[in-house]
Amino acid sequence: MSKKIIIVLPCLLLCVALAGLAQAPAGQRGERGAGGRGAAPAPRPDNPQSLEHIAAAKKVAGNDAYLKYPYDFFCVPANTRANNANAPELEPVKIFDNLYAVGNSETTIYALTTSDGIILFDSGYADRVESVVVPSLQKLGLDVTKIKYILLGHGHADHFGGSAYFQEKYGTHVATTAADWDLMYPANPAPNQQNPPGRPKKDMVIKEGQPVKLGDVSVTVVEIPGHTPGSTAYIFPVKDHGKTRMVGVFAGTILAVDRITTDGLKQYVASIAHYLDTAKKMKVEVEIQNHPIFDGSPDRIAKVRTLKAGEQNPYVVGTDRYVKFWNIISECIQAEIARRGTASN
Repeated sequence: MSKKIIIVLPCLLLCVALAGLAQAPAGQRGERGAGGRGAAPAPRPDNPQSLEHIAAAKKVAGNDAYLKYPYDFFCVPANTRANNANAPELEPVKIFDNLYAVGNSETTIYALTTSDGIILFDSGYADRVESVVVPSLQKLGLDVTKIKYILLGHGHADHFGGSAYFQEKYGTHVATTAADWDLMYPANPAPNQQNPPGRPKKDMVIKEGQPVKLGDVSVTVVEIPGHTPGSTAYIFPVKDHGKTRMVGVFAGTILAVDRITTDGLKQYVASIAHYLDTAKKMKVEVEIQNHPIFDGSPDRIAKVRTLKAGEQNPYVVGTDRYVKFWNIISECIQAEIARRGTASN
């Protein structure tokens, strides 16, 4: 995330401080958009190598309207941007039989119901948990006292901000990787990091190879460093009118690529490839994002709200298209790396 930053919210102070860690350079703090940063630098000029990656991404996208979203966002440098913290709040919506979306329209929280309680994926901003998140969950008929786990996508304030509330009020367990607990609790914190709003108490440590289980649901954890040292992706089943479908949420997406070092982008490309190995094996066919600004989510949410019997849920994209979606992003990121030439940071 640029050097000219206008600090507008307390949560942003934490994000700025976290950027000092070695694997979370400027640009990898919580993605705060309009009003929270200066203008992005002018895009670097293309060269033969970057154009090859752009051409490869365009070929994968073809004429598929869904695949054009990530291509237009990531392969057109002028279109990449951070999420907007001031974006409209999301009107709560039921996506599948047991999966719901609440929070901000550009920083979204997902609630997964199980036979033994609820799992939240992220918890949103600290200053909106009581005014937005809790009422939205209740509007959907969900009992917030039954939220057993919050699985964080990564350790930035726009994702962990509501966690402390649930932890303190309902005994909810908060989980992230060891690397991102370290990100939230740095060894030598700056003064403004002593008591950041919404930071949860150190709790569950998760890692790849150890699924999180609650009731009849098992969530697969995939480590995807790049945006932060301990960013994670989650794969889990949902019910679609009784039929089981596998969902993938790559919860450490890099949005504003100008804010990330070249080494960070290279690590991110490797993480996408690693994640797709698991996604293909598990036949992920449903795509959701915690920053849903590059996948046509507004249109899909509108369709879900008016879905008629027999119509396919628009979040079901199929495994082949899901893999293509992330391969397009990988090619676009590799184009940015190529624009930088031999630079290592």
